[in-house]
Amino acid sequence: MTDTLTRTDVRPHGAAAVLAGAVIVVLGIVGARSPDLVGRAWFAAAVPAALLFTVGILGTRRLATTVGASRLVVGALAVAAVAMTLFALAHAYALVDPDTAILLFSVFMVLTAGSLIVAAIGMFHGPAGGPPRWAVLAAGVWPLATIPAGVAIGDLPHFGAIAVWGLTWVLLGVALVRAPRP
Repeated sequence: MTDTLTRTDVRPHGAAAVLAGAVIVVLGIVGARSPDLVGRAWFAAAVPAALLFTVGILGTRRLATTVGASRLVVGALAVAAVAMTLFALAHAYALVDPDTAILLFSVFMVLTAGSLIVAAIGMFHGPAGGPPRWAVLAAGVWPLATIPAGVAIGDLPHFGAIAVWGLTWVLLGVALVRAPRP
């Protein structure tokens, strides 16, 4: 295997995103069906899932870099990876101070989603055969379009929106696993 193939093999990153998304889907379903179960264990399970999704975002960035995507795309994906890491850490902080943590992970969710949207838009104007544009766009748009409204409406729509956001992580992961290697 050549160095180029080693650098562009994002399948492990994709597998991490699939696993992360599966965990978030389960957590969303648990929260939607039994909101009283959302607590320390729920937040603790969200931490590794969010960190695994960070790995998926980094794989997307690696693929974007390999195909010559713009600095805007690569930079936006870097911001998304940092924001998702902080999102994970905010969930860990929820074990100490849930009220402050909710504010923190809300801010980092918005920053992650916004960065993914910027990256996806840049990908649509970049070279073909790059990162999975639609999957990145879905992972960015979905939480902004649904989670705040879900919170306002009630537990079922809120946690249902979280579960579907997890599906967008799975979608991105599958796209990375299936991404052609230059």
